[in-house]
Amino acid sequence: MITNEHPHSNAPASPARRAALYGVLAALALVAGYLEVLVPLPVTITGVKLGLGNAIVLFALERMGAKPAFILMLIKVACSTMLFANPQMFVFSIAGGVLSWAIMVAAHKSGLFSTISISVLGGIAHNAGQLIMVALTLSPTVALVNAPVLAVAGIICGLAIGILVQAVLSAIPQEATRV
Repeated sequence: MITNEHPHSNAPASPARRAALYGVLAALALVAGYLEVLVPLPVTITGVKLGLGNAIVLFALERMGAKPAFILMLIKVACSTMLFANPQMFVFSIAGGVLSWAIMVAAHKSGLFSTISISVLGGIAHNAGQLIMVALTLSPTVALVNAPVLAVAGIICGLAIGILVQAVLSAIPQEATRV
């Protein structure tokens, strides 16, 4: 029996290969999220994180496309909330995740931005999405007071994650992530 599973083949990947890749990437996003819980950043504002789990979403966007990146973002947010946060945090996480994903997809599709730039935009958008939800559900004043620090954090963390993802993209052959 001849199969088209050779990594350099142009044949579409099998459903099993696709499921395995999604599973590995989702697990990596959760491990990254757990590492952030263990080693928080030295900032007193709630919600400031490096965004290691978002590195997986950006990697998926760059290699697999918008839909797989969206699916992985949803899995990351849902599972991370269940494992590392409380149910109220889901609202903030999903708002940040969806806005970040949408901005990164738009930037990626435009062809005008590098991986690092897309990551910075995603970091800023993630924090903006969370702040919008804070303003809507808790307090507009709290959102406004925290906005400058979260904007700077989005830039710095987005830059760090973008550099990391760019290095990983360079190290992993395109064929390894074909779905």
